[in-house]
Amino acid sequence: MHEDNVATNRSLGIIRPDAGSLKFFHKPAKEADVEDRQVAEQVLQMQQSSLLEQPLTPLEKPEYFFGYRYTSSGRPHTHIIHDWEVQEAYRQYRRRYDDGALSQLANEYGTAIPGRNLHFIMGTMAAHPRTFIVIGLLRSGFDPTELDRQSDLFSN
Repeated sequence: MHEDNVATNRSLGIIRPDAGSLKFFHKPAKEADVEDRQVAEQVLQMQQSSLLEQPLTPLEKPEYFFGYRYTSSGRPHTHIIHDWEVQEAYRQYRRRYDDGALSQLANEYGTAIPGRNLHFIMGTMAAHPRTFIVIGLLRSGFDPTELDRQSDLFSN
């Protein structure tokens, strides 16, 4: 994806992590590196802006950053998830499970979601046109091995 980005300036793509390589992690937002904090702040600002409506109520700054370590085509990667969904899941779990919120989130994002044919929707931002971030998680109930076998039905 990076080579294509350099050659064509393509800034959006979908990747499927290698089977068995996903490791979900969290870290306190204050421990994130400078680039992660800058990107998170830009994403937060974009999520709060609207051209047609009154200014929205500011979103709560994240307490934790969540992400995945994984391989894709055998190459290792570490990405923070810059999607509102994981932050909102954490807020809901914190209300429901209090001190058990991180454990519940780790179970969902570390076990349940990867078991549903997880793909990452990757994108870049204008300020970082060569750095891909996870902007969404795409998952389904389909078994990836079944999908791979199904493609043989349509080949000539």
